[in-house]
Amino acid sequence: MGVTDSMQTDRSERSHYVRVPAAWVAGCSDTGQRHRTNQDAMCLAVRDETRHTAMLAVADGVTTAEGSEVASLVAAETVVEQLIEATQAGQPTNLAFVHAFEGAHQAVLDARDEPSACTLIAASIDEGAIAVGNVGDSRAYWLGDDGSCQLLSTDDSMAQARIMLGMSRDDAERSNQAHAITKWLGRSSTNVTPSVITLLPRTNGWLLLCSDGLWNYSSSPESMSDTFQEVLSRSSNPGQVAENLVAWANARGGRDNITAVVARIER
Repeated sequence: MGVTDSMQTDRSERSHYVRVPAAWVAGCSDTGQRHRTNQDAMCLAVRDETRHTAMLAVADGVTTAEGSEVASLVAAETVVEQLIEATQAGQPTNLAFVHAFEGAHQAVLDARDEPSACTLIAASIDEGAIAVGNVGDSRAYWLGDDGSCQLLSTDDSMAQARIMLGMSRDDAERSNQAHAITKWLGRSSTNVTPSVITLLPRTNGWLLLCSDGLWNYSSSPESMSDTFQEVLSRSSNPGQVAENLVAWANARGGRDNITAVVARIER
């Protein structure tokens, strides 16, 4: 891929940064209001700006695991690099994501003598067709210009397990240990196989990848749609959209690190 934009290890810069590798793709990451360091990371790579071809990733370090800032950075960069290689080699989508997540997991283990842990969500965009893979509870949403909003990813969390047993989303996400994750990359992980979904949008719209620092304030597709429309009413420039989403979460308390990556898809 010809254009790549990822986060370096400068911690002062990492407290708040914006990346815009192409006119239709951007991301913003911020420490938030209550954390001392930013344990989120993102990586954005664009192959063809005019044909909407890109690889994107957001990783969220596990707060209780020392070195999670390194784990998230290594995971985001590695999964994008390996998805690029798999695409160039012509691997099927599911296999490409499985191998890329295995590679990211190994990179996290290799990054420190005492390995840390993180969640990871990644997306490939190829001429408007979208594929998303995730381990953990960072999320992907599709927000169509027709007003539709679809949660593309499935959390690996206690809350999601309770939702699948019939509990309402609101109740599950407020329940005891709701945010305890059941899958992750790195230390003590026993399953790093991602859930993978593909989407060929019928309308123009936006792909959003985000950490729970954003979606905690706007979890359901309906709520996220309202939030996104509020942000779009101020600016439709992708870089500004990403920054405004982060600012929106910070204005509501910024309890966690916040990362938002957006891609404008036009068919």
